[in-house]
Amino acid sequence: MEKLNEDETNSRVIAFEAYDVLSDPFWRAMYDQFGVHSIKLGVFVDKKKDIRRYLYHGDIFSTYKSVYGSTNPYAHIISMLSNGKATINVGIKLDVKKIPINLTLNETFYGVSKKINIPESDGRTQCITNLKISKGLPVNSEIVHNLTDGRTVIFITNDLPHKHFVRSGKDLISTYTVTIEEMLYGVQFIVHTLDNKQLRVNITQVITPSYQKIIRGEGMPAYGENCEKRGDIILQFKIQIPHDLSVIRKMICKTPSEIEEFRN
Repeated sequence: MEKLNEDETNSRVIAFEAYDVLSDPFWRAMYDQFGVHSIKLGVFVDKKKDIRRYLYHGDIFSTYKSVYGSTNPYAHIISMLSNGKATINVGIKLDVKKIPINLTLNETFYGVSKKINIPESDGRTQCITNLKISKGLPVNSEIVHNLTDGRTVIFITNDLPHKHFVRSGKDLISTYTVTIEEMLYGVQFIVHTLDNKQLRVNITQVITPSYQKIIRGEGMPAYGENCEKRGDIILQFKIQIPHDLSVIRKMICKTPSEIEEFRN
């Protein structure tokens, strides 16, 4: 068989990718509303502002199998000659099991290979498969994976809660609680990053409810080819207000020397 050149291969991948999008009801709706560029960057899927990004797995044989029921390009022709009709699932994907997989921020930060136990098709034995998690893999990513028994499954990723951070795209958001004194006169603290750095933060300005402190380039790695590029750490603040007004007055009415002593 004549080998396809690079342009022909790319054209086939684009065609199969288009089928993969248009045959999925969710991604078809998102494509119709936002277009192909937007669904690859990410679209909001609910009021919680969860983002889902479309990522084609690149396996044209898996997509071919979802159309014709086989990776053999001649199988449906033989079936047609034998039975008098073709068995082509046009526009209908085979039933593919979707499996949620929970990942820690450290796993998506560094990338990891996870061993996952999946029940075999007979429902009794276990199939152990290795799943590669790339650096910076976005939340709600769909990973198409072929098992050794011939089945295809889709893993849907989800972030496990982290002690300090919540992920928003490439950025990591952390919320700190400050007192009235710290809000007015400043605060110092240490931020522990996912790659085990200790960053000293010194805030000397008044902290308002909308104030954010941004630490550039210390967030999650970008997914894909630019994995060395990183997002930011965004520090947000929650002000702890005492119920006793006399305590508030005492905190606010400080002399310059008391303020200097507090900052030191």
